[in-house]
Amino acid sequence: MSETIIEGNLQIVVFSLLDSKLHKREEYGVLIEQVREIRPLESITKVPNAKSYVLGVMNLRGMIVPVIDVKEKLGFSSDGIPSPKARVLVADVEGQLTGLLIDEVDQVMRITPKEVETSLSGGLESLEYVKGVAKISGRLVVLLDMEKLLKDTTSSVQGA
Repeated sequence: MSETIIEGNLQIVVFSLLDSKLHKREEYGVLIEQVREIRPLESITKVPNAKSYVLGVMNLRGMIVPVIDVKEKLGFSSDGIPSPKARVLVADVEGQLTGLLIDEVDQVMRITPKEVETSLSGGLESLEYVKGVAKISGRLVVLLDMEKLLKDTTSSVQGA
């Protein structure tokens, strides 16, 4: 789990992932500064020998951008069929663009550090990708650490 200290008010893009096996909807958030754009699901070209969560690459105005299945990366069960509201959230982390396949974009919201619990523990594998959990009006929004989530994505596409 990241030891990141969250300071000042944050703006986050909140999106949903649907677990097809559990019929459950989970909410996740990423810092708005890390979101370049949100696009409809378009043609994705498969890349041979890429990791299972790498769907392939897409053409973004002349740039080749890897696209990952966030549900697969986080260990969700998936039926492989994108939801009708599926989008590709184009993340910009350290100058590297990556498309994240998500089920639905919900909203952009402001949160304060008081609303974020950062001292999480447990045996969950995906906790390494989590900065904290925001508690907002009875909702829990998991804040993803994009640097860690995307750390090995581009190398798995380039090395394929």
